[in-house]
Amino acid sequence: MRLACCVIALSVLVAPASRAGGLPADAGQIDVRDYGARGDGQHDDTEALLKAIAASGGDTGKVFWQDRPVYLPDGNYIVSGTLLKRYADGRFGSGLYLVGQSQAHTIIRLSDHAPGFGDPHQPRAVVFTTSKQIDGTPTSGGKDYPRLGEGNDAYMNFVQDLTIDVGHGNPGAIGIDYLANNIGAIRNVTLRAPSDSGAVGLSMSRKWPGPALIQNLTVLGFDLGIATAQTEYGLTLTHIRLSDQRTASIRNDQNVLSVRDLNIQGSAPAIINAGREGLVAIDGGEFHLPKDRTDVAAAFDNAGLIVVRNLQSDEHATKGAGSDAPNGIFQAGKPRKPFALPSWLPKPAESPASAATPLEHWVNAAHYGAGPDTTQAVTEGLRHAFASGAATIYLPHGTYAIDDAIDIPASVHRIVGMSSTIRVAANRLPGFSRTGGMLRIASGGEPVSIEGLAFDNTDQGAQLAVQVSGSRDVVLRDIVSAGVTLLDRKEGGGRVFLEDVCCGRMQIAGPHLVSAEQFDTEGGGIRILNKGSPLSILGLKTEGVSTIVDNLDGGRTDIFGGLVYMVRDPKGEAGPAFHNAGSFLSATFAEEVLQTGNQYRVYLEHDAAEAPVSLQASGFPERGLGHFVPQLIAEPKAPPTQ
Repeated sequence: MRLACCVIALSVLVAPASRAGGLPADAGQIDVRDYGARGDGQHDDTEALLKAIAASGGDTGKVFWQDRPVYLPDGNYIVSGTLLKRYADGRFGSGLYLVGQSQAHTIIRLSDHAPGFGDPHQPRAVVFTTSKQIDGTPTSGGKDYPRLGEGNDAYMNFVQDLTIDVGHGNPGAIGIDYLANNIGAIRNVTLRAPSDSGAVGLSMSRKWPGPALIQNLTVLGFDLGIATAQTEYGLTLTHIRLSDQRTASIRNDQNVLSVRDLNIQGSAPAIINAGREGLVAIDGGEFHLPKDRTDVAAAFDNAGLIVVRNLQSDEHATKGAGSDAPNGIFQAGKPRKPFALPSWLPKPAESPASAATPLEHWVNAAHYGAGPDTTQAVTEGLRHAFASGAATIYLPHGTYAIDDAIDIPASVHRIVGMSSTIRVAANRLPGFSRTGGMLRIASGGEPVSIEGLAFDNTDQGAQLAVQVSGSRDVVLRDIVSAGVTLLDRKEGGGRVFLEDVCCGRMQIAGPHLVSAEQFDTEGGGIRILNKGSPLSILGLKTEGVSTIVDNLDGGRTDIFGGLVYMVRDPKGEAGPAFHNAGSFLSATFAEEVLQTGNQYRVYLEHDAAEAPVSLQASGFPERGLGHFVPQLIAEPKAPPTQ
């Protein structure tokens, strides 16, 4: 029976459509049919799927971005146990990369009354992603790696374009128990549970989840829709649909959630923010709450900090809460504080859809002499592939060495890697500029997306990965930058959209928007140089002693949600977290500090016309040894506020 409800409506961005169509047969992925999976809805495919997953790659060490995707064509795959990845020696591995053909028709279904899934107090996952071990010991930081696969080396864990159904009579079932670090996403996924099944739809509670991107997720049923925990490293969620949860839609215990376009139906409280160090930042969506929970404040069971913006509601739903309710800063133990929404904030926009090229028209770069090859440069082969006139070019799984920059012509609308790597050859040509980009977009034209690639120049000096100077939209999705600066968007460059990227810095100029969802930038120096651009970041994560943003020349920077993590003792090196001169800055985030002294003293240095102004970190609410920043505002002609 549908509950009578009030509607609390937030500004909504339209969710991207689920992709369908599959992958080319020669792209280097693992096809589960080759390992005996039938997907006929009758036979148990558990062992076949585990064999396919095990074949996707061994331990690649610190080169963490080289696992092969495991592809599931449309079908109904019955499983009776947990799908997870272990290496040949039995250790837990990272790089569990499941890709379905379509969200609606690729279904992994837990068999009814499956053994081991009956106890909600000892829940068990249908899909279970884990960390590998690069450094440290199996119990460092208090983690339980031998039993739980915990850790902060959970790279390249992806679940995309499929549905997971936990079946009947499985009250202890978790749809996905997800751990990912730096690069990883759940995208275009439905998790569903009948009324007699399902403990948690998506659990991200083991040590230590994030940064990761959860995009276009629907959770139907379960006791809890999404459960998160730990104080680090922050999670970014966009286009989330949660309905008919029996306890709460989201429960966050201490972590940092950055959420855009959140739709909740039928749960009260909608969000439990448990623990004093938890931050939930919400930007847009809809809550359809039961009639007896008409005040938005009652939708939050809050022990930490919740920041809500762009929220509009019917007058009856927030009677007596203030004219701008339910926007606001909800801090445990304190009255709600209105959230000032400056008119100059850059407006976020959806990434342009990837080119809808029929699969039979995709072009394999290897057919033009650019097959994976670590012994010689394939620069000319890639140039020929891009000049072929094809709209979609794919690079089968492997490593591609280049000795010179490659220009992307206007005819190319999509470049698809399969966890492939483009690295700079040791014998680079003399004219190959270190500041000019490995890939360069200099022409105008239709949008171009670059997906599933790593740019690698580790231990070989400075290098720029992507330069954008042409007036076309550019999407960088699931990108690793290792030993390189990720992006240089020039004055004349078009809009740039970043989705799930790690770990380099970027510099931007010009009047067009740069929008990021899950941007992880690690290292020292200035991580983001903004010279006059509108910049919107949902879910920032930093790691290192750095100035996060140098905001200059009329830049308009909005950082909403994220985790700032200095890690080590700055020993006098630390500048301010943010520097602002003649520009506009808005920031909402939390700082993670594990040892005294490893934190920012100054969050903002603001070069005002009269005299420089500093905002000290000590003036903000405490979060363990660090602080919460509910909202920091800096404008050229006004003193900064908090």
